[in-house]
Amino acid sequence: MSDRNSEERSPVPNELQPRRRLDIGSPDLASQSPAARVEMHRVRVPSEYSPQSVTHDNWTRAMVTTIAALLVMGALYFASSLLVPVVIAALAYLSLRPIETKMCGWGIPQVAASGLLIVGLFSMLGLIVALLYSPAQRWIAAAPESLAEVRGKFESIAEPLTTLDRAEDTVDDATAPLKAAQQRIEVAYEKPSMVDEATLINQTVQMLAFVAAIAVLTFFMLSTGDDLLNRVLGVLPSISAREEMLEKIGDIQHSVGRYLAQITCINIGLGVAVTLVMWLVGMPTPVLWGVMAALFNFIPYVGPLAATSIVFLAAASYFDTIGRAGVVSFAFWLTTAVEGQFVTPAILGTTLRVGPVAVLIAVAFWGFLWGLPGVFLSVPLLIVQRKIFASFEATHAFAVVLGEDACEADDDCEPIQEDQPIAETAAV
Repeated sequence: MSDRNSEERSPVPNELQPRRRLDIGSPDLASQSPAARVEMHRVRVPSEYSPQSVTHDNWTRAMVTTIAALLVMGALYFASSLLVPVVIAALAYLSLRPIETKMCGWGIPQVAASGLLIVGLFSMLGLIVALLYSPAQRWIAAAPESLAEVRGKFESIAEPLTTLDRAEDTVDDATAPLKAAQQRIEVAYEKPSMVDEATLINQTVQMLAFVAAIAVLTFFMLSTGDDLLNRVLGVLPSISAREEMLEKIGDIQHSVGRYLAQITCINIGLGVAVTLVMWLVGMPTPVLWGVMAALFNFIPYVGPLAATSIVFLAAASYFDTIGRAGVVSFAFWLTTAVEGQFVTPAILGTTLRVGPVAVLIAVAFWGFLWGLPGVFLSVPLLIVQRKIFASFEATHAFAVVLGEDACEADDDCEPIQEDQPIAETAAV
């Protein structure tokens, strides 16, 4: 009776209760040995706390995370037509928001300040496009003939190495009478064109709609973005959560806005410098190449190399010798290299603390998902990803890989030297 009452009063759950070995022929409790009594009162650990179950939970969590990441990538890929204008408008909002704040401080209403910024920005872009449309159209129209000329110049350089081709021509001359006896077929062909007129019109209409959507979205984000942010903050349960969310959004806005403002000023200066250099070396339409250098420089590492290749092909089609084209393209590349090695690191400082490998992977990733717009948006999105990952403990390691500081302000961390092998560092 006393044993049963003590069991009823026991606060220990049933799965943690001492298990008794029931045996009809077992002796009384008092007659059992000490070892048997210890065995009887031993607490059984539930199976859910076993190492096997923990490993199974980790694998399940990893699989769920992987599936969720693949679903997000699929959504980004198939919804690119919707997401790309939204992302561009959001980045424009982050860049223009400080300017709008200053204009509102001067007494200008928020809606009027937003309208002035949008009209001024897109009017400037329209003026640049209008100035560059004619020279760009001429280069594109002459591209087939230009490429043929470049190919002929390369063949003239490689002529001493074409002994096999000359042997083939000799054989063709020997068999010319036989070929003349055969029926001749005349083939008429049209002059190749890089872009079809109907395709060009359709793409122009799509581009105008794309730009208009970005302008409208940016205007409404600038004029009513604070109201939307306040509604989001009103959903949060506590004041501390709201303050933390405001701090994270402010950090992202500061980092992305500062990067875009600084890199835009740098690229404008690079465009002016490239325009002067192309004018000095005698390259036609130097303003076109300056604007192209400014645009392509938004893509680190890859953009300047691609622009240099385009300049080389254009110069090879314009000048008489390949050597002159090489000099022009080298002057273009040297200007971009000086900017990339000295000007950008001195101005940006620690804003873009991402290695070349991470940048190239980001360019390839967003280029695969969103095409050419994704290539230009890769670095700003990389900075946004780094700040978001740094805001959560579970993803802080990814933020460190993307350039975030691995150590806190009070920690004493010694970074790995670039010239020290990883094996020696691990041995220490």
